[in-house]
Amino acid sequence: MSLSSSEQNYKTAKGLYQDISDDFYEIENNSESDDEYLIDQTLEDIKKLNRYINRINMEDLEEEYDEDVVDTLSNNIDTFREASYYIERGLMSMKLFDKIHPVLKEYMSKVEWKTIADDQDDAEMKFGRFLTSEDNYQQYKTIIWNIIKGTMNKKQFAKLFDQIGSRIAKPKTKTTKYRNALPPEMYPEKEKKEWEAQIEKRRKAGVSDKISSFDELGESFMTLEEFKKLDS
Repeated sequence: MSLSSSEQNYKTAKGLYQDISDDFYEIENNSESDDEYLIDQTLEDIKKLNRYINRINMEDLEEEYDEDVVDTLSNNIDTFREASYYIERGLMSMKLFDKIHPVLKEYMSKVEWKTIADDQDDAEMKFGRFLTSEDNYQQYKTIIWNIIKGTMNKKQFAKLFDQIGSRIAKPKTKTTKYRNALPPEMYPEKEKKEWEAQIEKRRKAGVSDKISSFDELGESFMTLEEFKKLDS
């Protein structure tokens, strides 16, 4: 692999990462809109991003540029890879919830949903969120698709609900009809401003004010640890 191809792959990866960050910002700020196409497009861009990252030969760049520049590029690539991983998890969670939620009504009508919510609509939201959360969807992926396709029978679903229901606390107040447990629009004013500030920082992909001398390939991005703090 040549120096020029590694440089071009880096530039392409950087452009994809910025597109992914912008699209994720748009998706998060339009939770009630029909954004299935944009979610699918962003997930596809993440696959492309990873392919281009894997085509970057750091040895080629080390031979051409000084240590500070190479460190900047290496940190940026780590941010591209790890941040897109977290974005991918968030998008997969949204996508699976949007698919499972419409089919839960019939299933939930046959179980004791009052143990987790004050009305059935809220119970469907909470149960769907639990299965498709970023932490859980990989574990329950087969179950989720069986529910979506309607191949899980009512007895199996009742058993699943009994197993999971005890892990879902009944709310003290009524939940809202959004994919997220509490949509940002419903945050108290202080928390809402903090959320908006965090999203704006993430949208900008963490570009710092200190510009690298490596103008040909790009700027300095925030570290991965800084990105994780924004996303926590």
